[in-house]
Amino acid sequence: MMKNGILLAMAMLLPAGYSAIQAQTYDLEWDVSLYGAGATEKTLPFWAVTNKNGMIPSTHSGLLVAGTDFKYGSKPGIDVYAGLKLSGSVVPGSLTDVAASPAIKGYGISPLQKTGTAWRGMVEELYVGVGWKMLRLDLGMIDRTQDYNGLSLTGGNIVWSGNSRNAPGYNLQVNYFEIPGTRGIFSIKANYADYKLVDDRYVDGAMLHNKSIYFKFKLHKRVHLQLGLEQWAMWGGVSPVYGPQPHSFKDYLRVVCGKSGGSDATESDQINVLGDHRGRELIQLDWTADAFTLSFAHDIPFEDGSGIRFKNFPDGVNTLNFSFHDRDKWVTDILYEFVYTKWQSGPHHDTSTDPDRQDEEWHILGGRDNYFNNGEYRSGWTYYGRTIGLPLITPKPVVSEDGLVLGVCNNRVVAHHIGIAGKFARKIPYRFKATYSKNFGQYVQSYADIFDSAPEQVSLALEVDVPRIFRKLPVSLSVGAYGDVGELYENNFGLVLRLTYSGEWFLRKQSPSL
Repeated sequence: MMKNGILLAMAMLLPAGYSAIQAQTYDLEWDVSLYGAGATEKTLPFWAVTNKNGMIPSTHSGLLVAGTDFKYGSKPGIDVYAGLKLSGSVVPGSLTDVAASPAIKGYGISPLQKTGTAWRGMVEELYVGVGWKMLRLDLGMIDRTQDYNGLSLTGGNIVWSGNSRNAPGYNLQVNYFEIPGTRGIFSIKANYADYKLVDDRYVDGAMLHNKSIYFKFKLHKRVHLQLGLEQWAMWGGVSPVYGPQPHSFKDYLRVVCGKSGGSDATESDQINVLGDHRGRELIQLDWTADAFTLSFAHDIPFEDGSGIRFKNFPDGVNTLNFSFHDRDKWVTDILYEFVYTKWQSGPHHDTSTDPDRQDEEWHILGGRDNYFNNGEYRSGWTYYGRTIGLPLITPKPVVSEDGLVLGVCNNRVVAHHIGIAGKFARKIPYRFKATYSKNFGQYVQSYADIFDSAPEQVSLALEVDVPRIFRKLPVSLSVGAYGDVGELYENNFGLVLRLTYSGEWFLRKQSPSL
């Protein structure tokens, strides 16, 4: 009796939510997938490769992907994560896969064509992470979570869409947490990250800095307003013209704070800010009803101060998304997006006074923002030849033997996009996407022969997942049918088949905490 009384007293003295028996969980998921991709043209259609983390080659190919994710969790709220995903592809008749996908009419995928077969290995994910409550730190390369059930053009982020490969680095993030004393009305989330670009690019070895802050306001128990600001900066590296770029810790602080460069920076970086800066501003309104959630978001890009001051309005991606809470309906999600990036703060790069006059101060007011391009970091907002952000912004064709993609040639776009998802017969998941775009190139055209006529383009996708094709084996089949019709890309039809063998090992363990 006395022993039981002592144990009871000790349990009463422990903090709330803590027990004498502590639960631990071990969760291991793995999968192996075999892909086959082909099309009526040499390259695959737009949606066959878009927003796939740069994993699918732009040409006919076979692909083997194997991955595993591990999670360890303990009752005090500490979680440990780790993951690895490897892929190997065989591409007949092509040396490399560096061009934008699909190929712009008349330019092909690359001048680097050979007979024979190209093999390519790739590490898509390699990461470890640790989380505690709302806080998480990731190290390595990890896929970002895309919003809108894979239906969106951007996955919910106009600047970082999941269209290109993952870059190695770290990301410290805190999910939405309520500010004490606000009765749940006001919440904040944020992140702070740095990455290294390891592809072949104009400025070799450039680095990326990223940070963001988002605010959520509870206007009603069913209505939430989100406001966010996110910044990206490309800096450092070795330029073939200017040599090593400023890369000291003091220079890093300049990049973080958006300050101009020192005396060792280029003239442009001394006048403006050190490095190539861009980002986005987000306005999102969510209404949660009993049976569905309705969301509207205005995702605004910026390249300089004029964009931050909304001088580039109405540019951005406008998303209207309708999702049922019942995820087994014939139709579970309906999405519409309107994309407009033509204005770019105006057709002229205005200044407050004539810059040719040396007796007066002058500064840039903005205009010709030229999204995803930069004069010194000439590969622009691309990685391994693909646009990092909004995939409708088209990378330049590869026209040199070094295979470098030198920025984008089409960033003035007007587009309508719809996406529909659900389950056929309430059992078989599907996604349908249709995109119409009119492409105006740039204010100063890189490829006037293509974009002076503002080519129109329609791209379609239907993806179907069959969960279990064998009764006793955890094997699933995915079929994707894709098509391009229009004036920007070759008229094209393609198929991607994926056979996946997957499994999970889960263990819940009880252990004494004393």
